[in-house]
Amino acid sequence: MKKVENNINNLSIIDVSNDLLQTATFLAKQRIIFEYPRAGYGTYSQENHLINLQYGYIGELSFLKFITEHLNNKYSSLNPNERFQNLKNKKFSYNLIIGQTDDGFDFQVKNNEIDIKTYGTKLLSSINDIFRYNLLIDKRQAKNHQADIYIQVFIIGNNKPEKCVLAGFYEGLPSLNSRFPQPAHAIPVPQLFTMDEFLEKFF
Repeated sequence: MKKVENNINNLSIIDVSNDLLQTATFLAKQRIIFEYPRAGYGTYSQENHLINLQYGYIGELSFLKFITEHLNNKYSSLNPNERFQNLKNKKFSYNLIIGQTDDGFDFQVKNNEIDIKTYGTKLLSSINDIFRYNLLIDKRQAKNHQADIYIQVFIIGNNKPEKCVLAGFYEGLPSLNSRFPQPAHAIPVPQLFTMDEFLEKFF
């Protein structure tokens, strides 16, 4: 399979439209009342927590948009009933849960659980910065539940989210790395597999 490497052309980039941003913001505001007030690596702030939730939804909704655009193109020649039957067989679903702890994944396809890992610490100013980062899965999270597929997402922008980059995917857990502030399963972005490979394999 083709890896991302250090090539921008191997990344999948979604524009963060006003509709997408507003939807992510709305969902984050509804969800925060149910959330445990995690401090992360600093002092807890509701404002920062809300932004983290918002960025998480931007990542999930961008992935959803990426999939639906692909499927619209793939099945554009079919009538609605034929398209429905084809999509039904994919067993694709969005596991959107608010009000209780989620199941450790965000989407499913063909019975594979997909966890979207959005880098929510800050906006990146340049797409080229992405290649310096890793897909990270917290050790404690992985111990509680392991998804089948992990997709690393970054958000690009100056003062607000402008583009969402689906950097690539990995099946299973990468090796555990203890050099981070908290131990995490990690693999560098250039070693991920491309989202085109993801579509080819699962859709």
